[in-house]
Formats: sequence, structure tokens, C-alpha cells
Amino acid sequence: MRALVETIVIGLGNPVLSDDAVGLRVVRCLAWRLRGVDGIEVRELYSGGIRLMEALVGFERAVIVDAIVTQGGRPGTVYSPAVGDLFETRNTHSTHDANLAVALEFGRLAGLRLPTEIRIWAVEALDVTSFSERLTVHVERAVPVVLDDVVRFLGVAAGACNGAST
Repeated sequence: MRALVETIVIGLGNPVLSDDAVGLRVVRCLAWRLRGVDGIEVRELYSGGIRLMEALVGFERAVIVDAIVTQGGRPGTVYSPAVGDLFETRNTHSTHDANLAVALEFGRLAGLRLPTEIRIWAVEALDVTSFSERLTVHVERAVPVVLDDVVRFLGVAAGACNGAST
């Protein structure tokens, strides 16, 4: 049984698909900045849908950071969509998984204790298909913006990202 942790911060993505790794990059820095802060767990996750919902079980509050590709979106733009605004994902085109809203509904119907507050930060990606461990320039510039927004939302004093790769 884990210690009392009220908030989970999850970065989603693939570490070797260029801008798809932006969520991972943000939470790696957050883990460094939030070390020693009680009540917050920081985690990397490489899939969404049902697996993401399962990672949220038992927490009061959740922060999710991920890349997003929208029609006509400008790379590096930071969005804060509501869970219900996210209808489809690139990787859930099968009956074996679901988007976050459907996964959360399923979890609640199953009686799971899921967060009552979920905040999402999504960064418009330029390239989510090239094998690379580097973010594109516009997405890289969005990382400190998201970091500062999330820290403000969490309401904690947090250090710098010294030692973390940002």
C-alpha cells in the first residue's frame, strides 16, 4: 500500500517518436522539481485509454500531459481540453481499448475510485511519426510553459529542473 498520495501527474507519450515524447519530457522535469513534495506522484505512461484509467485509480486529482495533433493546429500551442473534449486518439482504433472519456466512464461504472478533478495539458505536435529522441523547436519551447502552468495548478513551491533533461 502506497503512502497517502492525493495527486498523480502523468506524462504520456513515446520516448522515441519526436514530439510524441513531450508529455514524458515535462514529467521528467516535474519529477525533479517536485522531489520532496508530499502528496504528489509523478509517473510516465506509454499508453492511454484503459491503461491510463487504471493508473488514475485511487487518486483524488490528476494531471495529464500529452502531445496532440489537431486539424490546422500550430505546433507548440498549449491547450487545456476537458476530458470530454477528447473523442479520439491515434492509438485506440480497436475494440481492445478506448479513449479517456470512455475508459473513465467504464471505470466509474465498475466502481473504481477515480479522480474527481482531472486537468489535461496538451501540446500541439508537429512530428509524431519520426524516430527521434528530440522534440521539434516549437514543441521544445512549450515545455517550460507547461511546466510552470502545472506547478501553479498544483500550488506547490518547486525547484528548477537542474539535472533533469528538458
